[in-house]
Amino acid sequence: MANCNDTAILPSMKNIEHVLIAYGKQIGYHHGAKYQILSAWRRWYSQSDVSICVMTDRPDLFEGYPIKVIEITSRQTDEWSLGGAQHFGIKLRAFEKSMALSNSPISLLLDTDTYWTKNPRPLASLISKRCVIMFCDEGKVHGTRNSSINRYNEALQNCKVDWGNTHYELSSESRMRNSSIIGLHSENIAILDKAFDLFAKLEPLVDAHTVEQFALSEALRLGGFKVAFGSAFTSDWSSIGRKDYVTPVLKQFFEEHGENDFNRHLSHIDSISIRRPLNILFRQKLLKLKTKN
Repeated sequence: MANCNDTAILPSMKNIEHVLIAYGKQIGYHHGAKYQILSAWRRWYSQSDVSICVMTDRPDLFEGYPIKVIEITSRQTDEWSLGGAQHFGIKLRAFEKSMALSNSPISLLLDTDTYWTKNPRPLASLISKRCVIMFCDEGKVHGTRNSSINRYNEALQNCKVDWGNTHYELSSESRMRNSSIIGLHSENIAILDKAFDLFAKLEPLVDAHTVEQFALSEALRLGGFKVAFGSAFTSDWSSIGRKDYVTPVLKQFFEEHGENDFNRHLSHIDSISIRRPLNILFRQKLLKLKTKN
C-alpha cells in the first residue's frame, strides 16, 4: 500500500462513510452490495464511527437494512450516463451525490463486486485534503503495452479538448488508475464534478469502458493530489468466470432467506462461499478452451 506521507485524518464519530453504488437491471450488482455490507458488518461496518450509504435505483431491495439508502432516479440515470452512452458516469455522479448528503469528512467507495478482506480503517486514515485513495495504478498511458489503455494514445494524440476554463490534452505523465476504490475528503467533492466534465468530453472520443476512471485519474493528477492504493485490502469477483459463479450463489441465498431480513441474512452470511470449487473452475476453463477452438 502506498503512503501519502500527509497528515492523516483519523476516524472518530461517524467520520467514515462507506459508499456503495448499485444500479441496473442485473440484480447481481445489488446482491453484491448486500454481500459486501453483510460480510463486513460485524468486523467493521457496525462500528460507532462508521455509516453506510447505498446509492441505488432499487431502494426496495435494501429495506430492513440499518443503512442510509438514497434513490437514483431514472432521470438521474439518463443524465449521469450521458443519455445511456456510458453507464460508468453514474458512478462519478452518484458518489458526488452521496458526499453532498453526508456529514462525514471521509467517504470511501468500494465497487459492488469487491469486498474487504482487511480492516479498511488504516486505508481510510490515509485520506486527507491532499491525499485520495484509488484501487491500483495500472501505469502510464504513454508507451503502454496494454491495448485497451493504448486507445487513449490513438484517440487523443495531438488533440486538445475544452475543459472548463482551460483545455485538456494527453500528457507523458498521464496514468490509468483503477477506480474500484475511491476515497475522498469531503472538501474535495468538487474533483468529482471536474472528473465528470472531463469524462463527458472524452467519452465520445475514446472507444473504451475505462473513461470514467481515466477522467478521475487525470483530474486528480492535474489537481496535484497524492494518491495511495487499496487493492491489498480487498478481493473481488470481477472476472467473467468468478462473476458467473458468484452471481447465482448470491441469488440463491436471497431467494432462500428473502431480500429484506437483515438479521436473518447476517446470521447465515457464513454459508456463502465466494471461492469457486476446483471442479467448477476446471469446468469453466475447459469450456473457455473449447470456445476458443
